[in-house]
Amino acid sequence: MPDYEKQPSDEHSGFRRRARKKPRLPALTIHRYGGRLIYFWFGLRPGALLKLFKRGRFDVTLNCVPDILLFPLWVPFNSLLYWISEAKYRRRAESLPLDEAPVFVMGHWRTGTTLMHDLFASDPALAFPTTYECFFPHHFLLTEGTLPKLFKSLLPKRRPQDDVPVGFARPQEEEFAMMMLDQGSPYMTMAWPRHGPADSNYLDFEGLTEAERKRWADAFLWFYRRLQLKHGKPLVMKAPAHAARLKLLTKLFPKARFIYLARNPLDVFPSTVKLWRALYSTQGLHNPPYLDSWLDDYVLDMFVRLTERYEADRYLIPKGQLVELRYENLVKDAIATMRDIYVRLGIGDFASAEGPMRAYLEAQAEHRISEYEMPLELKRKIVERLGPYIDRFGYREAVMRELGKSSPAKPVHEPQTS
Repeated sequence: MPDYEKQPSDEHSGFRRRARKKPRLPALTIHRYGGRLIYFWFGLRPGALLKLFKRGRFDVTLNCVPDILLFPLWVPFNSLLYWISEAKYRRRAESLPLDEAPVFVMGHWRTGTTLMHDLFASDPALAFPTTYECFFPHHFLLTEGTLPKLFKSLLPKRRPQDDVPVGFARPQEEEFAMMMLDQGSPYMTMAWPRHGPADSNYLDFEGLTEAERKRWADAFLWFYRRLQLKHGKPLVMKAPAHAARLKLLTKLFPKARFIYLARNPLDVFPSTVKLWRALYSTQGLHNPPYLDSWLDDYVLDMFVRLTERYEADRYLIPKGQLVELRYENLVKDAIATMRDIYVRLGIGDFASAEGPMRAYLEAQAEHRISEYEMPLELKRKIVERLGPYIDRFGYREAVMRELGKSSPAKPVHEPQTS
């Protein structure tokens, strides 16, 4: 399979273009780039799972059948546990007010949103959606104290796309919960990657009907209220796609605070390609995923779409509720950056959060950043398509240097507050 991969020295890998023929694999051999990871689809209810298979025209491959055959052993219980959980908790959850302002961490994939989310999660005064809550949203209120032990052995120690630790109690993107709740998401591409991109309009809700938008918003609020009931603290939510959903989020949560991260796109692009290669491989219901014909263009198109929609709609965020920053500044001095964010957004007492954040950073001290190589032609294409983003966040000098050209440096824009 053509890719940009360097020969990795650890879990990280980079990218350079090299031709590779489609592997001829025995019928029951599964090829999972990045290692094994439990199917997210175990969190679906039976009707949603059947809908997923119909959507993919049941285009499974033999090597995925052993794992697929495990679905009937668990998925029906999601409905049973859902009804029990709702009978016990629904009234309390639905009666909760939405006056507690959440914090939304957003920005294109691989721009540091996971690091930011993990830092917030270190603060004992804040709460966040956990991996278990996002994978099993229908009944986590009822089962989170017991069932994670059952599934613990099925999780890898590290994410397949990078070196970040994995665990059911760790912070997670609520985008996965929306999938499990049978809502549209670009992440639905993971199920049938050979069929190409799916649900791209759910990145920014453009092209959807009003009924589809309302259905998604209602499901999001359903999950959010149950997170509130579970944690009883201000919530820090995180999903890269939220940067393109400001029309909806500012309407649902007028007092919400937002943090937008930017990063050099010549670092973001190959890292995102690696991310999707890993997840399409581990989550695909057919395998290998065979992504060559569309993945590069898809990543670049979605990058442009997300950033353009963010630029068009960020004015909707009230003054004093948005902070923009560059990934490079975050990793240079994470504690100073977080202290500044707490002050500017009025999040809370940073003094009590600083110690746990420092402890988290020390525990991650061995984390290594991936290095990538891309063809010059592809680099030029990325720079051309993302010119406005590059200039606004001050990456022009860096990208021109990498392209081997000379160009007057554009001023670096300091983190914005509006």
